[in-house]
Amino acid sequence: MVKPKDQDPGEAGLVFTAHNTHHERCGALPRLRNTDNPGLYYGYFENRYGEQFVFTFDRATGTGTVSGGDLGWDDPKVFTRGLLDEALRSTQGRAVQLKGSDAMSKLPVIDAALALGRLTGL
Repeated sequence: MVKPKDQDPGEAGLVFTAHNTHHERCGALPRLRNTDNPGLYYGYFENRYGEQFVFTFDRATGTGTVSGGDLGWDDPKVFTRGLLDEALRSTQGRAVQLKGSDAMSKLPVIDAALALGRLTGL
């Protein structure tokens, strides 16, 4: 690993940092490091309203968790690949209703995040 000059040692190898924008009453913040479990997929999403979410997904088991400030950082919601696929199909179906039959092929990848939001009730 190449260490850039004048880099804080605590940031060595760091690719991304997201600072919490939620009140402390939203719970203890998740402390995720992708080196803790290399078999997990880690993701972060923040929408235009400042709502933040982090999620992990275990490819081997097909299960994951999502945490968010508005959900309560310390109360992660569990989901399965099946539930996520169902929510995505529902989101795609809604797009077709609103935009027409060619809308599904034009949906951006971010719609998976919208589907995840539907899973969590936000």
